Amino acid sequence: MTRLVPALALAATIVLAGGTISFAQTAPAQIVKERQDAMKKMWPDFYKAIAVSIRSGNPDLPLIAAQAAKAGEHLKTVAQLFPPGTGRDVVPTTRAKPEIWTQRAEFEATLTALVDATKAIGDDAKSGNVDKVKADWTTLAKACGGCHGGPEKSGGKFRFEED
Repeated sequence: MTRLVPALALAATIVLAGGTISFAQTAPAQIVKERQDAMKKMWPDFYKAIAVSIRSGNPDLPLIAAQAAKAGEHLKTVAQLFPPGTGRDVVPTTRAKPEIWTQRAEFEATLTALVDATKAIGDDAKSGNVDKVKADWTTLAKACGGCHGGPEKSGGKFRFEED
């Protein structure tokens, strides 16, 4: 019986360590998946309706304000989805460039510019200022391009081009 207790303790340690190692190996891939899903939602779920409304010639300001508010809430979680250890060296399917981590202050400033531009278009829509909303859209589009060069498949400063 005395030998059984240390053997069981050793077995439990090995199982727990194996579980931890497995979790550590899959966690970055899970974070990348969440990040990719979050980024893919931004255009169709938030910004597309704003763009369509502005391009219509008669912007629906309440819709723009609501979409901007939703986008702003969504953006609060995006920065958290870029922790160290989730780059291409660990998860080959990510399009996130190493510059996100090696130039972290610039990346965060670029993300802040997107948050600020999103808030500005929402605030100006609430105030009823159509001309300002139209100008804000240009600023917002440039802020999106701060990380990537344009459409979904494009690359840019912080995103690899899609293969």
